[in-house]
Amino acid sequence: MNAAAQVLTPSAERRMPSACTLAALEQLPEGLDAHAQRLQGWWRRHNGVQKALRDIADKAALACSALNEASEHELSQALDEARMRLALDPLDAKGHLAQTLGVVGQVARRVLGMSPYPVQYMGALALHQGLLAEMATGEGKTLTVGLAAVLAGLTGRPCHVLTVNDYLAERDANAMMTLYKHCGLTVESITSEVAPAQRVMRYGADVVYLTAKELLADHLRDQLAEHAGQGGQKLAFQQWLTSSPEGSEHQAGVRLLWRGLHTAIVDEADSILVDEAVTPLILAAPRDSRGLAQAVQRVSELANALQVNVDYEVVVRAQAVTLQDSARRALVQLASDLPELWRPAPRREELLRQALVARHFYHAGEHYVVQDGEVVLLDTFTGRLTPGRSLTAGMHQAIEAFEGVEITEPNESLTQMSFQAFFRRFRRLCGCSGTIWEAATELWAVYGVAVVRIPTHRPRIVVERAPVLTGDLEGKWQAVVADALKEIQRGRPVLIGVRSVTASEELGQRLRAHGMQPQILNALSHEHEAQIISQAGQLGRLTIATNMAGRGTDIRLGEGIAASGGLHVIIAEVNDSARIDRQLAGRCGRQGDPGSVSLYLSMKDTLAERQLGLLWPWLLKKWRYPKLAAYAFRRAQAQSEREAYSRRLSVLRNDDWMASALPFEGRQGGGLA
Repeated sequence: MNAAAQVLTPSAERRMPSACTLAALEQLPEGLDAHAQRLQGWWRRHNGVQKALRDIADKAALACSALNEASEHELSQALDEARMRLALDPLDAKGHLAQTLGVVGQVARRVLGMSPYPVQYMGALALHQGLLAEMATGEGKTLTVGLAAVLAGLTGRPCHVLTVNDYLAERDANAMMTLYKHCGLTVESITSEVAPAQRVMRYGADVVYLTAKELLADHLRDQLAEHAGQGGQKLAFQQWLTSSPEGSEHQAGVRLLWRGLHTAIVDEADSILVDEAVTPLILAAPRDSRGLAQAVQRVSELANALQVNVDYEVVVRAQAVTLQDSARRALVQLASDLPELWRPAPRREELLRQALVARHFYHAGEHYVVQDGEVVLLDTFTGRLTPGRSLTAGMHQAIEAFEGVEITEPNESLTQMSFQAFFRRFRRLCGCSGTIWEAATELWAVYGVAVVRIPTHRPRIVVERAPVLTGDLEGKWQAVVADALKEIQRGRPVLIGVRSVTASEELGQRLRAHGMQPQILNALSHEHEAQIISQAGQLGRLTIATNMAGRGTDIRLGEGIAASGGLHVIIAEVNDSARIDRQLAGRCGRQGDPGSVSLYLSMKDTLAERQLGLLWPWLLKKWRYPKLAAYAFRRAQAQSEREAYSRRLSVLRNDDWMASALPFEGRQGGGLA
């Protein structure tokens, strides 16, 4: 439940992988074409690309070492040569790509005090070649992205580095600023607080750090401005100008992204390209709902009086409700109290279904929080607040009525685009993440981008313990608390991952009852997340966190912790995607550190109740084999992932339909010729 064309020499164009021709992808292939594309993607992932990257990376490391004694003047000359080669041949630097990357690595060593590891060179090369690189947590993705962004910036094409939040965008841009400056490049960051007039200037930088939401929103604003004279788009643009603070500084024909779209380097790529892609980004303006607030309030009062399995049925798998005749009769009696627009049977019944869905499938602390009298949605994959985002079709108002807060007016969509359709407009799309291999098939099918695994700098020595199966939730939480206390007494820090704000607070209370003082990281404490995570590896530290995707801060072990076994991670609630669980497990074992992972399962977990049906609970109750339980939960996660993939595809296909039905929308990325 859950916002330039490139001139290539013929030789360079032949070397360019198909991942770099994304703008040519119009609609998803179907039938035999889809099977052929999947086979091509499998071949791209298994045809020795990792070895080829390693060979070039080793040469880059040697080239970097050869410049250790070079003077600043000599290094400057090498940079000038690199710029010239990349401008003429963006992908291979006229056969000197390893030498060019080595020069950039030498600059990083001198101005940042960071000597890139061979695996970081591999990651940078993968990004430069339009691939998605899986790099384990703690392997130095910030520097890897910086190296790749320098190569992209030196070509003269616009480069956007996309992160999961404003904090990371600003932090990483500042951290890499001296590297870009020494390479003769400009770098800027754009956050939600930057005004349009400043954005025009900042988008002129060689490298721009920002969130995908901000970039897509500005792209849509440019489209509104560009098409302001075309029928309905003219009215939409005028509405936007008068209804939003951004619009007050935006004029028809003025483009924020005046350099266009060319290269996107996506940090935490699985979070941005997969998880966030389930919801399109919509630019909207307030509209007259003609009594929706009153109608929602009255229907919500009726919903409170109805009984499940009597007046309506709950369909857990589909996350929907089915109204019975008694509920419809109650609506007929209520109709005269509703505003005229909402009296017809289809509309009033839809309002009642939404009111009931809000009660059964949207939970405070898991899907939203009530803050300052306002319903604020939570990102279920990262656990962060998403202020400004609202559910459509009246569902947001249904939740507000249920929570007893002021019911807001709905917005009218002016224009929208899915993240999938947006990212397919880039000439070069690449990125990195600690957990992206599981999504390789989808990423190839949707974006035409292959995934490559980058080896770790040091061997990973994490111990993964056998899963623990409990009969009920109470037994599971008791086992989790006992495990945490045991490891703390051994002198190890512990990180416990849960799915919701509610679960984190309740677990915190249980631990405090045993004399512990856990640090809790959830949407209500997000402003302290970097500080909390940076201290999670210290002696005696007990940390509870909602989903760890995109935190962007390494957990470094305190003195003597490695000798005690390192960080212990407890997965207390399995997620709908195994990839999210692997993100949490990846928080330990950084750079060859020791660590361990425990997994706790219960047949009363949300995932089990929604996906396992009746057979698996019976089997597990009869035999209670932990390995059998782990297999069952993997099947449940696989089913949940397939359903999520189907929802994301429907979003993209809707965009494809809109693009063909509304020809003025255009398909070009714009920018450099």
